[in-house]
Amino acid sequence: MNWKTPHRYLRLLSPFYLLILQLHRSIYEWKILVPFRPNQATLVIGNLHSGGTGKTPLAIWILLKIQNKIPYSAYVSRGYGRKTWATRLVKNKSSVAEVGDEARMLRSKLQDNVAVIVAKRRRAAFPLIPINAPVILDDAFQHWDIKSPLSILVCPHNQWYTQELVLPAGPLREPFGAADRASAVVVTKCPYEINEYEKLEIRNKLNINKNQQLFCAQEAMGSPAAEFGSPEWSGKEMALIVSGIGQPERYFSHVKNSDFFNNDGNAVGFLRFGDHAPWTHKNITRVLKTAQNVHCNTLIFTEKDIARLDHLPKEWSDFSIYSIPHKLDFGNDETIFLSWLNNQWKAHGYNLSL
Repeated sequence: MNWKTPHRYLRLLSPFYLLILQLHRSIYEWKILVPFRPNQATLVIGNLHSGGTGKTPLAIWILLKIQNKIPYSAYVSRGYGRKTWATRLVKNKSSVAEVGDEARMLRSKLQDNVAVIVAKRRRAAFPLIPINAPVILDDAFQHWDIKSPLSILVCPHNQWYTQELVLPAGPLREPFGAADRASAVVVTKCPYEINEYEKLEIRNKLNINKNQQLFCAQEAMGSPAAEFGSPEWSGKEMALIVSGIGQPERYFSHVKNSDFFNNDGNAVGFLRFGDHAPWTHKNITRVLKTAQNVHCNTLIFTEKDIARLDHLPKEWSDFSIYSIPHKLDFGNDETIFLSWLNNQWKAHGYNLSL
């Protein structure tokens, strides 16, 4: 959908969306339902935009930084895309249908002392978490059922929420004034390291108030990593590049403009599915036929696409399979961000010594 020039009828629907949103929030504000206040140190990570903004990479980055410094921590999400709503502690052998793709991906990246939990109502996850363990709540900025004192709002670079409209006319889940609830704003997907002058400009663009912190992070993507017993990457491969994520343009551009192909190899095609698209027989066959049409011997996916595969489909058994590593890079903001997070948790009575 072209959010820049929405159909005028969509603009007429936005007030109805906002009314439903306010009614839902009022249920908790009027204490018809009482929000849950965790005893654990919690951090909400969320966004105003619908679609991929970089929330999960931020959650992974934080958990990787703290997992060796504290005995136990936890990540909690709803488990988008799974076929059951049961509360589950994610294990290495958990299926996509049970826990969703992002939870599986986190489980594969983190140590055993980091619990990964999926729960329809996030409050149901807390009895599974030790009282002294910090908890990252992914995609919970609009989750009124939990009251957390600390929250981070994620905004993709050059997609300023102050310049966007609310659903269905635009991509915003809430009006941009809701950003005032955030303790900090992290601008993700920056094309380069943002200097202090540019940060001041961003603060003005996003109307960030003096009590809120601003941090900026880039995306760091690596070379293809072998999956399902494929041979080590050589650069000679003729590859079909597949995406099932929101806003895959940077991923496609990274592969297209990379130097990990040599003169004998190339990206010969790009295939895009919707965000969290399931690996149904139809989609698996579509990949197969597209690869055959462009005469390639290799498939490259994002890490999240790989996480949606419980096993290698037999239709792809003749291909070499690779994923592109993807992580956040805070640059000079890294030490400042961790110090801020540590101080915020201390201010709310949680001494974690990060």
